[in-house]
Amino acid sequence: MDTNDRVIWRDGAFVPWADATVHFLAQSLQRGTLAFDYMSVHATPKGPALMKLPEHTARLLQTCRIMGIPMGYGQEALNRACVETVRRNPGATSLKISALIASIEVELVPQDERVSVFIAAYDNRADIIAHNPGEAHAPDLLKLKVERRIGNRRKDIVSPQAKVAANYTGPAFAKWRARREGFDEILLLNASGTVAESTTSNLFAVIDGGLVTPGDENVLLGVTRASIIELSAALNIPCEKRELTVADLLAADEVFLTSTSKAIFPVRQIDDTRIGDGEIGPVTLRLAERYARIASGRDSAFAHWLTPCTAAKGGISDCLEESS
Repeated sequence: MDTNDRVIWRDGAFVPWADATVHFLAQSLQRGTLAFDYMSVHATPKGPALMKLPEHTARLLQTCRIMGIPMGYGQEALNRACVETVRRNPGATSLKISALIASIEVELVPQDERVSVFIAAYDNRADIIAHNPGEAHAPDLLKLKVERRIGNRRKDIVSPQAKVAANYTGPAFAKWRARREGFDEILLLNASGTVAESTTSNLFAVIDGGLVTPGDENVLLGVTRASIIELSAALNIPCEKRELTVADLLAADEVFLTSTSKAIFPVRQIDDTRIGDGEIGPVTLRLAERYARIASGRDSAFAHWLTPCTAAKGGISDCLEESS
């Protein structure tokens, strides 16, 4: 499907891809106040399906509550709008939902507090990557750099649990620097010097056959992270939340990142140290293979993780329900 044929949900109506715009002086564009969430779309025997849809929309609403963004839609309305957006955009592999203040403003605090919601379903590669100059960065295994110049998101500035645009500015520039040095991604540290997370991913280490991941307090509560913790229990793989030092990671048997876009992404190197044998490890592979079966709709035990994107009951009008 060409982008000329794609449509985007904007405040209850579908508009052409090229028309889903805001002014360049829009408050959220200039101030970083956009709240968002990102979901993966998977081909299954029952048609396209969204992975963990309720968890993602719940996190978006939680971000709005944390930041004080006056969201005008309830979760069920957002869920129906997401399903309808995927249904109207065949071949989509991703969905992004954003809540933003589109008005042109002078001060930091908007005079016009109306929040617009946009939902886009698309194919990352065909609709976006293919239209950008340069080569796409797509390694099979990651080479990570420990970022020591900036720390992880601070609770006293913006909560790590808020998925808001401003939370990604520092990590984005740090990752950009690391790419120029030959790395794929960075690891962010907490104020205590222990490992927190990556720029858009959570971190797991395999130590003595079990999983270890940093605790909940100082990281984004990733939906895929929670899925891997649940999946590890089903596979009888021990999983512990605790502090991890850089030394712990360098000595680990395996390290991988988790995110909605990549699911499970194995790490081959951190700074100058190879992790394990530099290939995907057996625990990581076991989790990745099971997750792939779930995402393709071939695992009945976890079928509830997928929301089929069939026609919404009552059509698009169901997506216009608002809640206070």
